[in-house]
Amino acid sequence: MRTEEGARAVKRAHSMMLLRQPGVCGVGVERDENGQPVLTIHVDTDDPGVRAQMPTELEGYPVRVVVQPGGFRAFA
Repeated sequence: MRTEEGARAVKRAHSMMLLRQPGVCGVGVERDENGQPVLTIHVDTDDPGVRAQMPTELEGYPVRVVVQPGGFRAFA
């Protein structure tokens, strides 16, 4: 059974590797349409080559790729 705690542990274990990949601007844990935890990889481009490099699952948790045009910006 997938748990939010488990998803957060997988996120911590893989975030640094994912964030080193071109186009990746964030990694998170969200819920799918059924309320189950999923890992979310935010990318700053809709380039099919970047999307193709993303995993579809990590340690049994599905991965959702979300295009975040322009990446993230800090607000004052």
